Amino acid sequence: MQTDIWTSLLASAVNDKVVPERCLLVTGGSTDTQNAYLQQFVSSAAGTRYTVRASISPSGVASFALGYAYYDLMDREQDELLLRLHIYTFPGPQPEYSRLVVDLLSRHDVLLEDVLLVVLLDWNEPRRWLRDLARTILFLKNQIFPELPLDEYSHGIKKAAERYKLLSSTSFRSELGHGLSLNVDVPLGTGEYDAPLGVDMLVAVMNSERIDVLERQFGRKDDEFDFIQQFLRTVLLKHGASLVYLSCDSKTPFQLVYYLLSPSLGSQSAITSAAKSVMPNVIDRDAILIPSGWDSWSKILLIRDDFDVEGVSSGWSSEVLNSDSSAFAGEDENEEGTATIIEAYEDVVHAFGGARRTQGEAEVVQPAVDTQAFLKETLAEQNSIKV
Repeated sequence: MQTDIWTSLLASAVNDKVVPERCLLVTGGSTDTQNAYLQQFVSSAAGTRYTVRASISPSGVASFALGYAYYDLMDREQDELLLRLHIYTFPGPQPEYSRLVVDLLSRHDVLLEDVLLVVLLDWNEPRRWLRDLARTILFLKNQIFPELPLDEYSHGIKKAAERYKLLSSTSFRSELGHGLSLNVDVPLGTGEYDAPLGVDMLVAVMNSERIDVLERQFGRKDDEFDFIQQFLRTVLLKHGASLVYLSCDSKTPFQLVYYLLSPSLGSQSAITSAAKSVMPNVIDRDAILIPSGWDSWSKILLIRDDFDVEGVSSGWSSEVLNSDSSAFAGEDENEEGTATIIEAYEDVVHAFGGARRTQGEAEVVQPAVDTQAFLKETLAEQNSIKV
C-alpha cells in the first residue's frame, strides 16, 4: 500500500515538471530569409524578461530540405524553462516536399495541434504575396491534411479554434478594460475565422525597410500600401492568422510568437502578461502588427472605407479555397486560370519593384556564372587582399 502511495507522489511530482512543447513550422522565402527570421526571433528576446537557448545557431537551421533545431524559452528572472519550441523549416509548397511534411506530422512527437505555421513573404516581391499564400494554403489543404488521420486533423482544428477564441477574448478585454469576466465569449464577426486551417498561422513579411525605397525610387503611393495591407488582412482574417511587417532591426518577432504560444502555458495570467508586450499597429507602415483574434472588417475599413472587404473575402473563399493545388502551380502571373481575386491584387501591385511583364514579352534573365569560373576569374583579386 505504501509503495502505491510513493508511486503516486513521485508520478505527481514528475507531472508537475512537464514542460509544454510546441512546433514552429517555417516556410516561404529563401534559405537566407528563413535563417534571418530565426535570428531575429532569438535576438529580439534580449529586451524582454525571457531568453532563448538555441540548440544550434539560427543561421544554420534552414540548410536542408527539412531543417531542424529546438529552442528553450527561459524565464530570465526565475531561471525557469517555460516552453520547448521545436523549429522545422522547409522551402515552400512544392509537391516534392509534401512527403517530408506528412512524415513529420505523422510522428507521435509532432502533433498537428502543436503547430504554429510561419509563412514568410518579402517586400522585395510584394506582387507575389497572394499567389504564394494561396499556394501554401492549398498545399496544406490538398496535399498534407488529407494524408493525416482524420481524428488528428479534427483535433487540430478544435485546438486551434480554442486558442483563437482565447486570444480573441484577451484582445477584447484589453481594449475595453480588465473589469470584464475572464471567460467573456466574443462572437465572431463577418468574414472572421470562417475558413480555419487546423493550425495557427503567422505571416511575417520581411525587409519592410524597402517600403521607403518603393516610395522614393518607384513612386509608390500611400493608397497602394494601404491597399496591400487591407487585402492581406482581409484574407488572413478568414484563417485567424496574425500578420507582422519586419525590418532588419524589428524587435517584435519574439514578443508576437510568445503571445501566440502563450495559451500553451496553461494560465490566463500568462496570456494576459504576454498580451501587454504585443501592441497592434496599423499606422506605422513598416511595422504593421496584427495579432490573431484582434482584427475585424470594421478595423480594416478604418484605413480606407472604399476598400471592397466583402468582395475580397468572398472571392478568396470561392476562387482560391475551392481550387486545387495546381491552380497556382505556375510561376507566370499571366497564366490562364488564375483566380480573378489574385489578378485584382496583382493589377494594383504589378509595378512594385519594376514594370509588369506583359503577355508574350520575353523575360530578361541574367545567366548565373559558374562558381568555379567566377573564383578563377577573381583569384588574383582575392590573393591581393590582406587579412
